[in-house]
Amino acid sequence: MARDTFKKLTKKEWISSMITTCLEDDLLRALPCHSPHQEALSVFLLLPECPVMHDSKNWKNLVVPFAKAVCEMSKQSLQVLKKCWAFLQESSLNPLIQMLKAAIISQLLHQTKTEQDHCNVKALLGMMKELHKVNKANCRLPENTFNINELSNLLNFYIDRGRQLFRDNHLIPAETPSPVIFSDFPFIFNSLSKIKLLQADSHIKMQMSEKKAYMLMHETILQKKDEFPPSPRFILRVRRSRLVKDALRQLSQAEATDFCKVLVVEFINEICPESGGVSSEFFHCMFEEMTKPEYGMFMYPEMGSCMWFPAKPKPEKKRYFLFGMLCGLSLFNLNVANLPFPLALYKKLLDQKPSLEDLKELSPRLGKSLQEVLDDAADDIGDALCIRFSIHWDQNDVDLIPNGISIPVDQTNKRDYVSKYIDYIFNVSVKAVYEEFQRGFYRVCEKEILRHFYPEELMTAIIGNTDYDWKQFEQNSKYEQGYQKSHPTIQLFWKAFHKLTLDEKKKFLFFLTGRDRLHARGIQKMEIVFRCPETFSERDHPTSITCHNILSLPKYSTMERMEEALQVAINNNRGFVSPMLTQS
Repeated sequence: MARDTFKKLTKKEWISSMITTCLEDDLLRALPCHSPHQEALSVFLLLPECPVMHDSKNWKNLVVPFAKAVCEMSKQSLQVLKKCWAFLQESSLNPLIQMLKAAIISQLLHQTKTEQDHCNVKALLGMMKELHKVNKANCRLPENTFNINELSNLLNFYIDRGRQLFRDNHLIPAETPSPVIFSDFPFIFNSLSKIKLLQADSHIKMQMSEKKAYMLMHETILQKKDEFPPSPRFILRVRRSRLVKDALRQLSQAEATDFCKVLVVEFINEICPESGGVSSEFFHCMFEEMTKPEYGMFMYPEMGSCMWFPAKPKPEKKRYFLFGMLCGLSLFNLNVANLPFPLALYKKLLDQKPSLEDLKELSPRLGKSLQEVLDDAADDIGDALCIRFSIHWDQNDVDLIPNGISIPVDQTNKRDYVSKYIDYIFNVSVKAVYEEFQRGFYRVCEKEILRHFYPEELMTAIIGNTDYDWKQFEQNSKYEQGYQKSHPTIQLFWKAFHKLTLDEKKKFLFFLTGRDRLHARGIQKMEIVFRCPETFSERDHPTSITCHNILSLPKYSTMERMEEALQVAINNNRGFVSPMLTQS
């Protein structure tokens, strides 16, 4: 009713202008912030129904003072208001949130980085935080209603994360005015913003670690100490023929501080790229080898299914700890890799409970069978289907409860049966090896920053995606050193490339970047930087610098030679082998 009345009144511009002036000059300055009475506080529910509060011109003179008034409320008054918010319909609650989001975006677009700007944003975010608490308790609106998608482009995540780290490590004097830290309000971050925050965290820690290492080196030189100072980088030197063995040995010897350093991978007897490492290819090859069924670390319940931890592992537990470290190191170094785990793994990493839906992903046949048990209304379900509280999993017969082989499943206990089945697969049977994996993962990654992720978001951050857009790939590409888009060789390249199969295109992507998966959309452009070194002739094959997506492409003049060169690239897409060296 109030909304309709306000809408009719504000149709006339002079009335709308008068209401705006009255709110700005009088009412917003006299809001009852300390009243314990619901009737007095109802003005906080009425004002957001007025269209002038949602006018883009009024964010600073109306919405900011309104939010400040809410933040200045007494504890008792705020509790009364929050109880009122809890009873709001979606049609009233959602516009209130959108009003605050629009004001935050406007403030970021017009900010001059003054103390007043920070106070404005703090008030808007403070009110959003209280609304988020109410919504979380009542589940009125989807969680992503609070996401401010524009932040992924408007916010400097390096500055924001840096402020948070400095504050949390007590590196800012207490008397210093504290600027707003958006990371303190993680509910406003969408998936892309969370990944950008994670990237900023990694870069800052790498820079801090490098700075500390150089300071120690300088101190060692000045004091003429005998011991050799630690390297400012974490260097892994591995043989391609002994890749897993070499890598795990060095990981097991590493200190916790090494994982915060810039990672440099060197394949022995191969040319080291000018940027100092081939980490993407390293992670790809490591995970490819260690997740093979014949390697024996993981089990695959069905042909082509996701993988899971075995009930009776063959490798020693330490190997799962090192594999967890490897996964954490991949994430910390902003790499994406093909890890065929189900969503259940990411739920467990975030202390969430796997469900029947997760089992359907891991083992579709088993998941379907358990769903049928739940859906079956027959009284003799256990006898009809010969189901007891005893199961066969990973080549083992197991009782879910004491003497389970003798206890049939019926309508009274079938939910307990399904629950215990799921718990056994995802928790009980893998407790020891999973805990080792998790311990290794969090030895590298910081749980504090990952707890803001939802399982699906963490999964995307770790494994990326295969949502290829090859036309966009072509449009994003850049041309240097004698090449331009219209060059005949470039025209030949794209004609030949688009004729490749999907599998061949993925192999070329691996040749170019060291991985065949993509980061989350918006994190990194999928592109080629074309170059033609003067020393190249048409007899040479193309080469790549994977860290920068640079393709050195000779000026081929025929389609036949171009297609031949592409086949050489995609079928010999590993390593930087020098013709002067032979691999040991």
